[in-house]
Amino acid sequence: MFNDLTPCAGCGRKDFIYGLFAAAALAKGAFARELGDFFAALPAPTPKEAIPDKTGAVKVRLVFSIWDEVQVRKTWPNAGFDFRPVMKNIADALNAGVPGVNFIPAMAYDSKGARQILDEDAKAGDVKGYLVIQMNSWPDALGGIAKAGKPTLFCSFPYSGIGGWDVQNAKMLRKKQPNYAFMSSLDFRDTIGAARAFEKLKDGTGEDFVKAATAYRLARTPPETGIKPCEGPLDCLSPEETLAAVKGKKILSVEGCNKATKEKILKDFGILVEDVKFDELNAAWEKVPDALAREKVAEWKRTARKIAGVSDETLFGCAKQFYGMKEVLKAHGAVAISVNCLGGCYTGKLHAYPCLGFMELQDLGLFGTCENDIRSTTAMVVFHAMTKGRMGYISDPAIDSSRRAMIFAHCVSTRKFFGPDGDPAPFEIETHSEDRQGASVRVIAPKNYPATTVQFHFTGNGGTGCVLVQTGRVIGNDPDDRACRTKIVTEVTGDFEKSYRLWDLWGWHRVTFFGDFKKDVEALAKKIGYRVIYES
Repeated sequence: MFNDLTPCAGCGRKDFIYGLFAAAALAKGAFARELGDFFAALPAPTPKEAIPDKTGAVKVRLVFSIWDEVQVRKTWPNAGFDFRPVMKNIADALNAGVPGVNFIPAMAYDSKGARQILDEDAKAGDVKGYLVIQMNSWPDALGGIAKAGKPTLFCSFPYSGIGGWDVQNAKMLRKKQPNYAFMSSLDFRDTIGAARAFEKLKDGTGEDFVKAATAYRLARTPPETGIKPCEGPLDCLSPEETLAAVKGKKILSVEGCNKATKEKILKDFGILVEDVKFDELNAAWEKVPDALAREKVAEWKRTARKIAGVSDETLFGCAKQFYGMKEVLKAHGAVAISVNCLGGCYTGKLHAYPCLGFMELQDLGLFGTCENDIRSTTAMVVFHAMTKGRMGYISDPAIDSSRRAMIFAHCVSTRKFFGPDGDPAPFEIETHSEDRQGASVRVIAPKNYPATTVQFHFTGNGGTGCVLVQTGRVIGNDPDDRACRTKIVTEVTGDFEKSYRLWDLWGWHRVTFFGDFKKDVEALAKKIGYRVIYES
């Protein structure tokens, strides 16, 4: 039943029984994983009798890096999320699955909170290490905890703390701080397995802990499947043809793009970036004929695979937002519009959520993008031209070592990954995930296509621009309710360990296109004098 990669590997009969209880608590998630679905395997409640006596066990502080027990903020996983049962289940599963360690829970969201925990532990004098679990994206308890210099393991709660986990883990790797280990898996059994490394502290050293935790992570990261994607390398435009195709194109930035970025994009690509205010977008929204918006609502209701939690009134506002953005693009002679959508929607400065409108624009071969992300918008415009019409997908990536996967998550996507003339992928309409308001879209992407993920950075070392590139193969879609609605899962090709290392330098967003065109990205970078940075 167990192999050398389970939490009970090498344990005695008593430990085996406790490990069996822990495995049973995870059975539902594990079964889903074996079936090939992309639900996270999370701990269910653990029976009290499954948790052994901890007399003589190594004491480890379990620090939940979290804003609130019940989330107030409009961020991952979502407003209103109750972490209390989750944290209890995690602590109990760890204490059941790692018999030789006593995990003592605490919460912190910044260095001050971490300092209080460290002071308390210093008085007790018997805490040997720290397991920090990132529960929200941006609290930073890890930085304060790591300063203690004790053995530290950094993990995340899937689709909740992954943004902060990506960035903070990359910082730690760059510092090369000893006594530090990490795990990023959607399967909680991997967190338990890595946490068993703390048992080394009974008689061993911090170095022994790091070696054990790292060896476990590497062993649990599968090799490439070797399955060939359904198409080979793309026939792309040359760098010269690509630059000629995008020269003179215009991107609209709704509420804020800095002057230096605009100048760099114009200099390197010939693309203009023009500022637009919310007021102009809202004025265009007001002018959209009601009958036209109702027709679009009827179309969405007819073609969506599912609509959940979104009223016709909300859809009506989103339809007007689509036509309003389309008219603003036309008025400015632009091909792309990037909107500070979170700022606009959360403050009421926008009349409606633009997610569905972005989808519609991209289906037409135009570009509608979130969060006023001009870097990603530029990547969409440039590589759309290079690939002869394929549409990009902006996302917040999550790393899942259990499937050698990157999960690209956002509340919007094109349905036509292969261009306006391609067949549309199925889609569903739900609320915008983080605040459970408005309307957003979940697109179910086709599987087994190669994927090339890119991002520009316009001011790298010495002022030289950079382009990041990662390759993979689409292996599925994750319907998990936490975090953004669309979640496209790719198996990473190449060096998976590189996936962990650049988030603190280059930001969280990436842009994924269907197709293998890494060599063409390299050629374009050489043409414009950009460095190529490989993320796999």
